[in-house]
Amino acid sequence: MELVNTLKTVQRPVPLAISITGSWMKGHPKDFAWLLLQEKEGNISITWINHSYHHRVSKDLPLKENFLLEKGTKISDEILLTEKALLNKGVVPSPFFRFPGLVSDRAVFDSVLAYGLIPIGSDAWLAKNQKPQSGSIVLVHGNGNEPIGLKKFEELLTSQRDSILAGRWILFDLRESMAADEQP
Repeated sequence: MELVNTLKTVQRPVPLAISITGSWMKGHPKDFAWLLLQEKEGNISITWINHSYHHRVSKDLPLKENFLLEKGTKISDEILLTEKALLNKGVVPSPFFRFPGLVSDRAVFDSVLAYGLIPIGSDAWLAKNQKPQSGSIVLVHGNGNEPIGLKKFEELLTSQRDSILAGRWILFDLRESMAADEQP
C-alpha cells in the first residue's frame, strides 16, 4: 500500500494493471479478496490482465522452450481458464494479456491475438535494471517473487516524491489507451 499512500493526495483511485494467473487466484483467495476490497473502497482501480492460468516456468529449459512455449501447453486453457476464474469472482477481464516471462513466439503470439487479446509488454522491468521513462509500462512483481524489484519501486517512489506531490508524476490507466477517440 506504499504506492497508494504515496499517490493518494494527487491520484485516487490509483490505477494499477495487475497481471494475474488463475493458479495464483486459486492459491491466494484472501490476497485476491483484499485486492477487490481495496478497489471497492476506492483506493485502487484495477485493470486485470490475463497472465495465463499456470505460468509454467523451468530454470532448466531455454527460453525457446519455456513458459508458454513449454511442450504440451494448451494456449486455450491458459487463456480461458484464467478468464473463467475472473468471471466466477465477478471480475470482468480486460482485453490485455501479458506473456509469462515476457516470452513468446510467433505462433503463441498469434494464438493470443486470435482470442481477441492485446499482448502487453514492459519496457521497465525494475528487477532487470530497466529504467522507467515517461509512458513506460513498469513491471514489478508485487507477489514477492522479485524482492529487488519491489525495493527499486520503493526507491523510485521516494526519488519522485516531490514530482508526485506536485502532480507531475502520475500513473495512467492502461484502459485509457483503448478509449475511443472522440470527434466533435
